[in-house]
Amino acid sequence: MGAFHHQPTSRSKKPHWVAWRKPKGGFIKINFDGSKSSSNAAGGFILHNWDDEFIQAAAFNLGAASVLVADATAMRNGLRAAVHAGYTNLHLEGDNQVLIQAVQGRAQVPREIQTLVEDILAYFRLCNHVRVNHIFREGNRAADWLAKFGLNLCSTIVWVRLVIEICIVFCVRII
Repeated sequence: MGAFHHQPTSRSKKPHWVAWRKPKGGFIKINFDGSKSSSNAAGGFILHNWDDEFIQAAAFNLGAASVLVADATAMRNGLRAAVHAGYTNLHLEGDNQVLIQAVQGRAQVPREIQTLVEDILAYFRLCNHVRVNHIFREGNRAADWLAKFGLNLCSTIVWVRLVIEICIVFCVRII
């Protein structure tokens, strides 16, 4: 499922198809986003594996903060969740180009997210492979929805995929 995106300031004047794509084999994809209302900011992230299986998602409210802080917090929290779950091959996608370029080392880190970017880079060092790229909002709809949902929360909500394996053990008494 995807959507058309038209960015009038881009070199190409034609709309193009934007869709979320699952990560390549062995990678976990972390989509993250921040949102801002007149009174507060919030963020959200979602993790999927290379088979497009849901792993974890979260939404949270930050209170008075900028959308840049919300995006950076969502990136950091999603990254932390993946690393704590033992994943080290990560593909992160978000729609905030300022943040993406800052963590890629292609732009100066804005002062208000300096500590968050330091945390993000520390998590990067714990990983084998990290890929970070920009995706238009149309391809980041799940994270966008989570961030908007977070605007109405008073605490963090985390959704986790539970895999329950049941082992049946038969005990045989040998006489």
